[in-house]
Amino acid sequence: MAVFSRVLSIFILIVIGYAARKAKAMNQSLISGLSGFILNVAIPFTILASFDRSIPKSALPDLGRTALWAIALHGFAIAAASLAYRKFPDSERKVLSYVTVFANCGFMGFPVVESVFGKIGVMYASIYVVIFQIFIWTYGVTLFSGAASKGQLRKALLNPGNISVLIGLVVWFLPFDLPEALKVPITNMSNLTTPLSMVVVGATLADVPIAGLLKGKELWIGTAARVILMPLAVYGVMKLVGATSLPARISAFLVAMPAAAQTVIFAERYKADVGLASKMIFVSTVLSALTIPVFAMLLK
Repeated sequence: MAVFSRVLSIFILIVIGYAARKAKAMNQSLISGLSGFILNVAIPFTILASFDRSIPKSALPDLGRTALWAIALHGFAIAAASLAYRKFPDSERKVLSYVTVFANCGFMGFPVVESVFGKIGVMYASIYVVIFQIFIWTYGVTLFSGAASKGQLRKALLNPGNISVLIGLVVWFLPFDLPEALKVPITNMSNLTTPLSMVVVGATLADVPIAGLLKGKELWIGTAARVILMPLAVYGVMKLVGATSLPARISAFLVAMPAAAQTVIFAERYKADVGLASKMIFVSTVLSALTIPVFAMLLK
């Protein structure tokens, strides 16, 4: 019940963001500015803060195992999507495949993982997101455009999130604690991630047109794949192979997140079905308020 309560408190922030946007307390430029701030400033500080020196160095091999789990789970999702959506029209197939493979493990993943697993959960999640970013800018771009470039791979590797993981590892291994003058700002900045990211998610959902929001079998197929079928399949495989380690559980939990926010951006850029992408982000996020607590209790 404590897990459900913690996750519910995060979803209340989404409702606040939704209401604020509907009440015109937030405009599009503010939402865009906050999104950039969260991705490039707040989340990197959250990652940096997660490399807490009180966490024993014996956790290092588990960070490597988290990366392996992330590679395996994304590979599994890509194979499943390639088989499942072969007969769909191209503009729908791309969106459905992207949603099936990529969960919102950054904006939503970090706050929710921290609420369930604590700082060490964010530490492991940051490694998962490094692999997620690499798949986004290689497979994700190739899926929509048909080709990936060296520039995209560079973006996958050199971004604030990944750089903060490297800095965090260095800080974690330092033979001394950081001075209080540095630790306090890092902690304060990291504390911004949960409220700001959830409010921005809610504000973004408020811009999705209500007309025809729940129509279309493609919407429900993609949404079910994202928040129910993929998490259940991963959980089933874990039970089958007896994987109960923290890297496995956190990786599986991140699979239970709703559709990635980048889905609409990629759909717009590469002329795919933008309407379907918007609706799936909205519906999967709303439904995840019910599904995430369930998977949290199964995996905690």
